[in-house]
Amino acid sequence: MSMRNVIAAFLGTVLLWSLQVVAEGPAYGPAIEGYGPTYAIDDRDVSLRDGFVYNAVFDAAANPDATKLNTGLVSVARFLNMHARNGVSLENMNIAVVAHGPALKTLLTDDSYSSRYGIDNPNTELVQRLQAAGVSFYVCGQSLAFGGFGKEELVGPARLALSAMTMMTELQSDGYALLR
Repeated sequence: MSMRNVIAAFLGTVLLWSLQVVAEGPAYGPAIEGYGPTYAIDDRDVSLRDGFVYNAVFDAAANPDATKLNTGLVSVARFLNMHARNGVSLENMNIAVVAHGPALKTLLTDDSYSSRYGIDNPNTELVQRLQAAGVSFYVCGQSLAFGGFGKEELVGPARLALSAMTMMTELQSDGYALLR
């Protein structure tokens, strides 16, 4: 068989596999319904550890478009969904989100968001669902002050910290892995 035929056969196999994965599409849930799409990876070589507790802190990324969901929060939903889908209980996932800089707007009340950006906060429902799943939210006090925000503008689950750097240091010292 020529090298060209070998490459063509290989690419054909990859294409068929890719089409099968795409045809199945991602699933939403079970931890955060409607958010955080994930794919089943049934033929993985590395199994999840029984009883492992996932401690993760997400450094919230900021979207430049105020009309869209914060992609960092969608990643948190994906993390919860893919692990829950594979048998990890919510009790074995300790997740924190630290918002700072422009990401601070993600955790504003609808009223505050609307007064600044002309629309309700597109992240409100996702924040509520994440909170219901046990996710903790922290806001950088330095970003709050520099941005001219007040603590009363933050959604209920958000807790004000001295700084994002402080929270990242404390959480990582407590065994949380930093996920960006």
